[in-house]
This record gives sequence, structure tokens and C-alpha cells, in this order.
Amino acid sequence: MDESAGGGGNPLPTTGTDGSKRRVCYFYDAEVGNYYYGQGHPMKPHRIRMTHALLGRYGLLNQMQVFRPHPARDLCRFHADDYISFLWSVTPETQQDQIRALKRFNIGEDCPVFDGLYSFCQTYVGGSVGGWK
Repeated sequence: MDESAGGGGNPLPTTGTDGSKRRVCYFYDAEVGNYYYGQGHPMKPHRIRMTHALLGRYGLLNQMQVFRPHPARDLCRFHADDYISFLWSVTPETQQDQIRALKRFNIGEDCPVFDGLYSFCQTYVGGSVGGWK
């Protein structure tokens, strides 16, 4: 087993450089496993659910603070209004009517349009902002 991958190497320090105990925070929303990026996409959100269950079985959830991310409400604070409007309005059914915007915002095979895209983005941004705080 590769020791650098946590298989017996040196453990992470449990205290910070100032002597304070480190706090591990984990953001998880069970709904994230319900999204589907499409058949050909390598990301399968159900894997996130499986990873979360594995953390529980190993008892790791008891060693960290687990938070459900609050969906970000002001995405325009970090992104252009037209991009956020696009994410809010595009659906798998309407994407063919928005080819120019798909190209402009680099939406395609790697970053596909899927049902619930906007709420998915809100959740992920909420987790990122929560982790930053």
C-alpha cells in the first residue's frame, strides 16, 4: 500500500504551529448524491454518498465537525451576473437554444448541464464559503 496515501505513513499533526488543537471540518449534503451528470461523465455523485458512508464506518465522522453547507444565495458576489443567470436558466431541455452561451462559459462534456445545476452550484459554493469561514 502507498504510505503517502494514508496507509501507514506519518500521521498529520494534531496541533497547529501555535500549539492549538487542529479542528477538522467536513461539509456534506446528502442531496449531492442525487445529481446525475450524464452517462459519459466520469463523476458519479453517488460516489460522494459512498465516501461519506465509508467515513462513518471507519468512525472518522466522530473525529471531525460535520456541517451541512448552507446554499449560497449571492453567487453574483463571486461571478458575473450573466454567468449566474445562465446557470439559473439552462436545463438539459433548453441547452440547445443556448449554444453560444454554452461555448462562452465552457459548458460541455466536462462541465455538463444537468437537472438541478443551479441548486447544485449553490450547495457547492455554500460549502466552499463555509470552509473558508
